[in-house]
Amino acid sequence: MKDINFIIINNDRLSFENSEVEVKQFINTRLTYFKAKTINFVDRNSLNKQIEVMSNETDYIAIVDIMNPIIDVDLITYARECLKSSKENAVKVEGAIPGTQFEYLLAPGVTSLDQVLSIFYFSQDKYNNQFNLYKYKRLKMFLVLNKLINNMPEMNIDMLINKFCERDIFERIVSFGEEIEVKAYETCPCCGSKLIPLPMNMSQAFCGYIPNSRALYHKCIKCNLVVLSPYIDYDNNYLIYDKWDKQDFVVSSNNPYNSESRRCDFETFFDKLPGKARAVDLGGGIGKYSVYLKETYPHWDIVHTDFEIKQNVELENVGIETKSLNFLKEKIGENEFDLISAWEVIEHIPYEKLDNVFENIYTALKPGGIFIFSTPNFDSPLCKMNDFYALCPPFHYLCFGESWLKNYFNEKLQWKIISSRANSDFLDDSDMWCDYAGKTAPSLQLRATANVLKILLSKMDNKKLLLDNNVGTEIIMVLQKQ
Repeated sequence: MKDINFIIINNDRLSFENSEVEVKQFINTRLTYFKAKTINFVDRNSLNKQIEVMSNETDYIAIVDIMNPIIDVDLITYARECLKSSKENAVKVEGAIPGTQFEYLLAPGVTSLDQVLSIFYFSQDKYNNQFNLYKYKRLKMFLVLNKLINNMPEMNIDMLINKFCERDIFERIVSFGEEIEVKAYETCPCCGSKLIPLPMNMSQAFCGYIPNSRALYHKCIKCNLVVLSPYIDYDNNYLIYDKWDKQDFVVSSNNPYNSESRRCDFETFFDKLPGKARAVDLGGGIGKYSVYLKETYPHWDIVHTDFEIKQNVELENVGIETKSLNFLKEKIGENEFDLISAWEVIEHIPYEKLDNVFENIYTALKPGGIFIFSTPNFDSPLCKMNDFYALCPPFHYLCFGESWLKNYFNEKLQWKIISSRANSDFLDDSDMWCDYAGKTAPSLQLRATANVLKILLSKMDNKKLLLDNNVGTEIIMVLQKQ
């Protein structure tokens, strides 16, 4: 790459934990090792000026987002050959592993981004990974792996992914970078039957360094429970809910709790609650649901809970009680609450702890109290279609189907199932998810499917049609204490 000048575009997100220093060092080491001519870090608003300064009649210019640090040198070489043969001004790429690609490669002497050739590359087809740093979870993993793997900047993509398959590296990926014990299931923890591996066929949104040759999720052939294996020992699982995980939620603008949301539709049980209810939200993150409850029912007593790292004491300013709580180990309460909610929480619980957690919830409810929760629904084709069930390793230990949940709670005579209905984070933000899949899905066919789906889901009637037919990525269940 002696004839390629690199312009690396900075990003303020890397100011978190001063990550920019190590990312820049990695890129400098990588591009120097592969003999780039020059390496220049600039802000995006200075890009055009930098192109003009560097443009000459002999050298190419590669423009790279700093959030894509594992630059694929074989892709750069391929793109340069495509640019030479096409005689266009610039090329961009589709189908590379996110985090390994460039934005544009400019021909010698070119200073404008017109006549851009779009080329196909199939590394994502082959590997199905996600290396860009736009999730803080992935940024943490990148920094951990860079320390763990000798000469990581000098490895090409094949070498690097082969390294990820090695047991010690793989187990650190599985444990979200923490040096803690991981375990594996030999058989289904629910019924003891055989488990079959479920390959992931869509780009991994959160933990993108998992090699696709190593299955993480497995389905029981008999009861259909889906389990994560290998998995973090549950005595240490609180360690993965750290500042990196929290930061992804702090910066998120998505708020699924509003008067139009199915999560906030209390029609099936509102008449079972007292006029001044006491409610607690388990694993409530930064507290958006608790805020919705307090704004809608200001006379209610609202308690927000989560691990200490996720506490938001500002909630107390609007009359919400906040409480640090690990309900796998600590009591929620005793005959204290009229309403307990757990949105996208129970999939974070190891199977061995499920009975204890539900008993904890049961004990905390007043007689006739209501427990409402949502969780990914493996019975739904929409959940399978996007590998939604496998979205969040190592945080999601389990994926349930609606039928499994109904069997479980019907066997527990202390619960009465009031209702179950489809819900979908995917449908709530379909443009974002379809755009994401349209750029990062492994195959040309899946990316095209995502683009078609985006058009169909632009019609609210089509979203309603899916939900009315019980097709969603999650299920919402309402239970009453008997």
